[in-house]
Amino acid sequence: MAGKKKIDGANSSDNWGGVRPNSGRPTNGELINIRQILDEAIDPKMVTEMLKQRIESGDQRAIELYLKYRAGVPKQEIDLNTKSDVDLNVTLKGLVGFSDE
Repeated sequence: MAGKKKIDGANSSDNWGGVRPNSGRPTNGELINIRQILDEAIDPKMVTEMLKQRIESGDQRAIELYLKYRAGVPKQEIDLNTKSDVDLNVTLKGLVGFSDE
């Protein structure tokens, strides 16, 4: 907890960082369990067939969904190069005003 100091008599389970219950990504076991539950409730072949029908009808979102999972999302790159006439050379004297008091 930000701004809170640890007291000498504090219990080690008083949440001073580290693993906390129900936080973070699900474990592989949890993911497998979720997949099994979904496969029992929904026929994966039916979902695939419906996606195929929507793609064939020209549904843009269905096409994007298919491509994201089939080919993967392209790597996004950010261009950090700037082309401007701004002078980025800064001195401490230019940032802080000193007075003769």
